Amino acid sequence: MKKTVAKKNVQPPEIAVTLYNVREYCKDEAGLAKTLEMLRGIGYRSVQISAVPLEPAVIRKCLDDQGMECCATHESADMILKDTEKLAEKMAILKCGYTALGSAPAVYVSHEGMKRLGEEMSKAGQILAKSGVKLGYHNHHFEFNRYGQDKTLFQVLFENSDPRYLYSEMDVQWVARGGASPATWIRKLKGRIDVIHFKDFTIRAGQNGFWDAVPTLCEIGYGNLDWEEIVKACRETKVRVFSIEQDSPFPGRAIFDSMKMSFEYCKKLGLRP
Repeated sequence: MKKTVAKKNVQPPEIAVTLYNVREYCKDEAGLAKTLEMLRGIGYRSVQISAVPLEPAVIRKCLDDQGMECCATHESADMILKDTEKLAEKMAILKCGYTALGSAPAVYVSHEGMKRLGEEMSKAGQILAKSGVKLGYHNHHFEFNRYGQDKTLFQVLFENSDPRYLYSEMDVQWVARGGASPATWIRKLKGRIDVIHFKDFTIRAGQNGFWDAVPTLCEIGYGNLDWEEIVKACRETKVRVFSIEQDSPFPGRAIFDSMKMSFEYCKKLGLRP
């Protein structure tokens, strides 16, 4: 009698990495394949597609070759707002259920502009939802400018959008750089954060010494953010994916070494690889 072997229940990864970090290595299929192989060697099972100039089918094939999944993508405002149906088709090819606008175009950077963007994104999000895709907005620090009014642009955007169709792909480092508390905002947006960007920064001496110190992106846990409180807030609000982003290499360190350092620290925080 043939012995039945029970299949191992493999839970989806919580830790992911955005390919924006390593965009210089993903300009063609061979480069993407090698990059994914290196990231898979570190332990990553999930990636966010960003700044990869390849056809979705090519990207999907490279992911399949490494047994990896696509947790999210970043798309342009034109793609999201004007080519929504085409974006839905792309997401289907990638087998991905989450996409986000990487930044607001300059025309929307005002209180009236962010209100309009919230409304337009909600309409696009409603269309994408029919295909099982959630739509998010990735913030920087400029959204925390009040421009002389009572509310920040960040508040205006999420107060003037439909919570069913627009999510926050919060970048915790940029929230902190904007003078706000990441943990506080994670809790305020409970139910509207599915994918979150984990990014850290430290302070390094500038050209004129420490009085000219400048913020510098670094590996998760090697900077100044309160990661235990951030993760606690994420657990309370049921954030699903933690996408590691480091826009540029830390001076004197290879970006893939940084990706390994961040991955290992996120595991120490109790996040599932």
